[in-house]
Amino acid sequence: MRLMLGATLILTTLAAAAGQASPAFLRAWLIAWLLWLGVALGAFSFLCLAHLVRSRWGVVVGPLLRAAASTIPLLALLFLPIALGLHHLYPWMDTAWLMAGPLRAAKAAYLDASFFLARAVVILVAWSVLAWRLAHARRPRPGLAALALVVYFLTITLAAVDWVLSLDPDMSTSAFGLAVLTGQAVAGWSVVVIAVALVLGRGSHAPLIPPARLQELGTLLFVALMLWGYIAFTQFLLVWGADLPREAQWYVRRIRGDWGVVAWALVGLHFAVPFIALLMRPIKRDAARLAGVAGLLLLMHAVELVWFIVPSRPQPLGWLDVAVPLGVGAWWVLAFRRLLAAGGSLVALPAEDIDHV
Repeated sequence: MRLMLGATLILTTLAAAAGQASPAFLRAWLIAWLLWLGVALGAFSFLCLAHLVRSRWGVVVGPLLRAAASTIPLLALLFLPIALGLHHLYPWMDTAWLMAGPLRAAKAAYLDASFFLARAVVILVAWSVLAWRLAHARRPRPGLAALALVVYFLTITLAAVDWVLSLDPDMSTSAFGLAVLTGQAVAGWSVVVIAVALVLGRGSHAPLIPPARLQELGTLLFVALMLWGYIAFTQFLLVWGADLPREAQWYVRRIRGDWGVVAWALVGLHFAVPFIALLMRPIKRDAARLAGVAGLLLLMHAVELVWFIVPSRPQPLGWLDVAVPLGVGAWWVLAFRRLLAAGGSLVALPAEDIDHV
């Protein structure tokens, strides 16, 4: 743990220095940070669920969920470059720009740098403490898990609006936090499914996870995907149907031109194709094919974050927007593996164990 903390501090320092010199790097860092923080938070939400209900899948993938959730305190430290580079990322840091319109000016008290950072610190500390306590609980803690879910549901809207939607303060929608939350659930569970597939069959001591357990993992991924699709479409329908120029303009920039191609890719590859695949029982009972679907969903979650963030800023999409998330992802995988090795391995279950959740 000390080694990972040292590596995190070094990475944070280097990123802060690079961000001060390059606004493009800082935007890529925001994408990377939100991507992997979302993965950890998605796993954290399922860890809370595992504490609340007695399930076979919770026993099987519990170590994976605990290891992923334990990365949240490390990821919280990676917010420092963003905190130091607010003026490069958020237009409301320019007082003249913020006061140029009455609607923007009405948000001036909320879009204050000190208040913004205070909210971020409170949110990240709350997530870190709750995740660490649940990840290191020696017995089921349903009360703490229920509290953690309530805190997560309440704070994710603040976080999503602050860190993503305030890149374009003219946009406002109450459903955005839920859209981010469900996307994180899909991404977090996708990583768990991929990890299960990588562990299965490796070495003579690899755990035995029968097809019935794999099917449950696939079904949970399907449920998370359905929730994401419902919230994403509902948010679009409400904003577009209201026909308010300042909100609709946010979508106009993202459904026309090259970004329109990305939007249709999200519809097809983040929902339609995985939806059809996860309806098929043979895919859900095969680790490799299920991991393929999960990998596609994780990739499209990253694309969705790019679709959220990049059109709000004047710089075009660049190679840093790909390279930095991959680099931070390599660091996260290393931290995840070390925490998993310290916390335990997947649990073997007998093949005849076919009880469902």
